[in-house]
Amino acid sequence: MLVNILRFVRGTVTFEVRGDFAERFLNLLGRNGIPVFYTQWSDGGFVAQTTVKSYFRIRPYVRRTHVRVRVVKRQGLPFLMRRYSKRMGLIVGIALFILCINLSGGFVWEIQLNGNHLVPDDDILQTLEEGGLVRGSWKKSLDVNDLAMRLREAYPQIIWSAVNLVGSVAEVEISEQAEVEQPESTDPCNVVASRAGQIVRMEVYDGQAVLQKGDAVQKGQLVVSGVVKSTKGITILRHASAQVLVEYSEQKTVTVSLTQTLKVPDSGMVNLRYLNLGKLRIPLFLAGGKPQLCFERVFERPVRLFGITLPFDLTIHQVIPATQQTVTLTAEKAAQLAESELLSFERQTPERTVVSRKIKSSVRDNQLVMTAEYVFQEDAAQQEEILLNGQ
Repeated sequence: MLVNILRFVRGTVTFEVRGDFAERFLNLLGRNGIPVFYTQWSDGGFVAQTTVKSYFRIRPYVRRTHVRVRVVKRQGLPFLMRRYSKRMGLIVGIALFILCINLSGGFVWEIQLNGNHLVPDDDILQTLEEGGLVRGSWKKSLDVNDLAMRLREAYPQIIWSAVNLVGSVAEVEISEQAEVEQPESTDPCNVVASRAGQIVRMEVYDGQAVLQKGDAVQKGQLVVSGVVKSTKGITILRHASAQVLVEYSEQKTVTVSLTQTLKVPDSGMVNLRYLNLGKLRIPLFLAGGKPQLCFERVFERPVRLFGITLPFDLTIHQVIPATQQTVTLTAEKAAQLAESELLSFERQTPERTVVSRKIKSSVRDNQLVMTAEYVFQEDAAQQEEILLNGQ
């Protein structure tokens, strides 16, 4: 293969020899150190190859043996450069491409994370980036031991880590400690109410109940005591626990204007592309940019060439111009918007459930006013440590 590459660089000439002394001509070439290869014999002569420089040395032997020599084909880099001499840009581009391919082996093209289950990928990649490891990093600038140490120092869950540079891939090997369930505290404590309301159900698992079902309770009020007296009159401190379901009322008012200024999409979607080379961000578009009023969606795509992922990304901003329009909502549409806001309010606290909801709405001053009267139910049991010796 190396010989073929050298021949391509130096250039080769395929020639045909005819005459009665073709065999003697070939012997003279070999005796005088002129290389001849890929020889094929035919009736009355042969076809062979030699280098460009050697071809000009065969003329004395052509005259001596009285053979006829004809060039069949010219191949190699010198002839390509002559053919495309007026297209230097193409030649320079090919040369730069070959140079980039050769240099690409010195960069990190891909980062692979193996073995992490407790620590998210994004957190690990952020820590590695702080240490200088990103896609497109120069491998010789990386201290793999320092990167592995950073991971162990940043995350207690990681007990062992290593960063291996294999070709253009940075393989990050991680071993995490087994997740150990923390034992429940057994320190003495009371159960107090985390909010005000009326107790509708109570289950005491440990401790002495102070309030009962149907009692009203205030936030912070004692519900189950961890101080229990035995049948012999001895005071015992317990770790009180219970479920205390309370009901409480709450009101929510939503106001929706019937006349609103909305942002609506216009025609002419544009994709603005940026090439990310490490921390360098290069715009791949000419003048202009995104308008001040628009809808925008941003996503990233890796750059691939012949199925190979290159060490840089494309960030694409998909921009849709928008305009402002003043619209008048119907009472039904405004009511839908108000109910949607009430639904978001109900979901703000997933621990509570809606027992009942009464809605009243009215239109005044070009506004729809919707008021909801809620009854919620929630577990209000909150453990509070019993302080000993005034501590």
